[in-house]
Parts: sequence; structure tokens; C-alpha cells
Amino acid sequence: MRVHALHEWEVSTAQAREIQLSLARRVVAENILTEPRLVAGVDISAPDAQGIARGAVVILRYPEFELVEVQVATGKMEFPYIPGLLSFRESPLILAACETVHNVPDLVLIDGQGVAHPRRFGLASHVGLFLDLPAIGCAKSILCGRHEPLGEEAGAHADLLMMANQSEQR
Repeated sequence: MRVHALHEWEVSTAQAREIQLSLARRVVAENILTEPRLVAGVDISAPDAQGIARGAVVILRYPEFELVEVQVATGKMEFPYIPGLLSFRESPLILAACETVHNVPDLVLIDGQGVAHPRRFGLASHVGLFLDLPAIGCAKSILCGRHEPLGEEAGAHADLLMMANQSEQR
């Protein structure tokens, strides 16, 4: 998979926020993908005792969910953990794994925020732009926004509603 170099990774926290605000304007929020055939799932491990983490990409054929390819990159995460700037910590290792992928997916699902982020530019948005591919954030927690109560049946879902005052404009 081709990774586009949009910026350097060794940046200050102020520079990281500016990069997010600048690149957020390039995110396309409309759904233009009608029939994905290859879907990638991306995640990263927590660092071990030596500070080594693993970024992984798993590609499945959709809708069969047939395994097509798995790639893993191992290394240290250089950027510190700072809420709202997770993509600067995790993206380099995720993108290193993506660079070794032979089958280019139609869609990437990422364990992290996309536009449901204070600056509308979380990990999924960041990786999606670097890969120039549609990416969807599938985070485990909500950074901003709210949703209506969920039903109790399996597969229940609700739209995440963003409020204007939750968007950081600086």
C-alpha cells in the first residue's frame, strides 16, 4: 500500500494541533464507496516492558470475511501519549505496517476516532489521508458528541450527534 508523506512526525504538541486543524479540511465525509471488496482492519498494541509496540493490518474479502493478508510492524512509539493527539503516537507504526501490504483495500477500519474528535481529525482521519483511502474510526470511547439510548438487541446502534460548541476551532 502506498503511504503519502503529508508531514514529519517529529513535531511539538502545538505543531501537531496545527497539523490536525490544517489536514481536517481535507477529510471527505460523504460516502462515495458503494461496494467494498477488500476491507482492512488496523490496530496497535500497547507497548511492552521494553517500549515495543506492534501495528497490525488485517485485510478481509467482503462480504465473505475471507482472510486475504496480515502484516505487522514492530517498533517504539516516539510521541508521548497526549489526549487528542493519539494519531501522532500511533500513526507511524500503523503506516509502517500498511507500507508492507500487497493488497490495497477499498476501505480501512481503524481502532480510533475519525471526525468524532475535538479538532475533527482523529487517528482514522489521519491514517486515511496518509493512505488516500476511505477510513472509518471505530473507537471504544466517545471523545465528543452524544447519542440517543441504545436498544438492548444485538447490533443496536445510534448516530453520534456532534454539537457545535464541542468543536475546537483554534
